[in-house]
Amino acid sequence: MTAPAKPTASAGLSIGLQRLLVLVLLLAAWQGASGRLVPSFYISDPISVVQVLIEWIGNGSLWRNIGSTLATLLLGYGIGALLGIAVGIALGMMPFVESLVAPFISALYGLPKVALLPLLIIAFGIGIASKAALVVSAVFFLLFYATLGGIRDVDRDYVSSLVLMGATRREIVAKVLLPSSLPWIYTGLRMSLGYALTTTVVGEALSSNSGLGFLIAHSAVQFDSAGVFAAVVVLLILSTFITIGLNALEGRRGTGGA
Repeated sequence: MTAPAKPTASAGLSIGLQRLLVLVLLLAAWQGASGRLVPSFYISDPISVVQVLIEWIGNGSLWRNIGSTLATLLLGYGIGALLGIAVGIALGMMPFVESLVAPFISALYGLPKVALLPLLIIAFGIGIASKAALVVSAVFFLLFYATLGGIRDVDRDYVSSLVLMGATRREIVAKVLLPSSLPWIYTGLRMSLGYALTTTVVGEALSSNSGLGFLIAHSAVQFDSAGVFAAVVVLLILSTFITIGLNALEGRRGTGGA
């Protein structure tokens, strides 16, 4: 069998141009439909959205709100991921304790996280801390279950053999359990990213005076569909870059381990 041909630079450029063409056609269709097929009050139009973005860039509000959203997202995502991985490893090494607390963790996992926001505001105030804590509650469980799945996938006989040979618990975690769980953890990190961003925006929309979620809620209250779409476009671009960075990190890990 012959190996499949690798995509050339010209082929990649061609795909990029085709995607750009699709985007231009979609924007043209949106512009053409606005005010003709659908009232512009509901869907705005690309030109108005660009004008809003230029205004936000000019007065500096866009960068301030992006910074607030990123700070909340990264703080909650980082803490939630670290806690989820740590607790997943700890309970993965203690099957009896894990089986004992499993129903309680499942109940908390099924709880709508937005319901916790009033309690978090009472505890941490209306600032960034309460929204970050809400993100932690969303990310923690996904990383916990991902890490626990990776720990369970490790051969127990192999771990028992290492214990008999004198390996310490720290060595088993650092050299066996954690490396074996990395594919599961990376999957959890990628899956939880969307939940973290969604939770951040929802928290900002419900109780905040800054962030992209606040921009969406503020524009909606003023019946400014162009402002809503402008904030959504910024969110789309932001989530795309974050996902690309996470995929690049995972690809680098894969090539480094080869």
